[in-house]
Amino acid sequence: MSVLDLHAHIAAPVELVYGVVADVEQYPAFLSDVAAVDRDGDRVAMRLRMGLLSMTLVTRARFAPPDSIELEQMDGPFRRFRARWSFAPADGGTDVRYRAEYELPLIGSLFSLPASALLERQTHQQIRAFDARVRALQRDEHA
Repeated sequence: MSVLDLHAHIAAPVELVYGVVADVEQYPAFLSDVAAVDRDGDRVAMRLRMGLLSMTLVTRARFAPPDSIELEQMDGPFRRFRARWSFAPADGGTDVRYRAEYELPLIGSLFSLPASALLERQTHQQIRAFDARVRALQRDEHA
C-alpha cells in the first residue's frame, strides 16, 4: 500500500480552515480538479478531472469538527483508499496534515510512481487552493 503524508501551515484559525476543507459542496468553485460534488450525509461523490481524464471517487466521510475529516473509498478508481485531514492550532494559525493510504488497481500499479507523483501534486494544489480560499474569506470578512 502506498502512503502520502503532507503537512502545511495556513495562517488562519482552525475553525475557519476546517470549515473550508469540510465545505465539499463548494469545491467546484475553487478547486480546478473537482468538476462536481454530490453529498448525501456522510456519502460524498466527487467527479475529478485529471488532465483529459475524468473519474468519480465516492467516499464515506466522517467529519469531526474542528479536528479531522476521515475518508474511506466506497467506490472509485483505487483498489483501496483511506485518507485523513487533521487540523491543529499552531503559531497563530493552523497546521494541516493530509495522510492517505491507497492501493492502485493491478493495471494502475504498473504506473505507481507516476500515479503517486500526480496524486501528491494534486494534493499540494488543493492545499494551496484551500489557503487561497481562506485568505479570500478573511478579506471579505474585513471588507
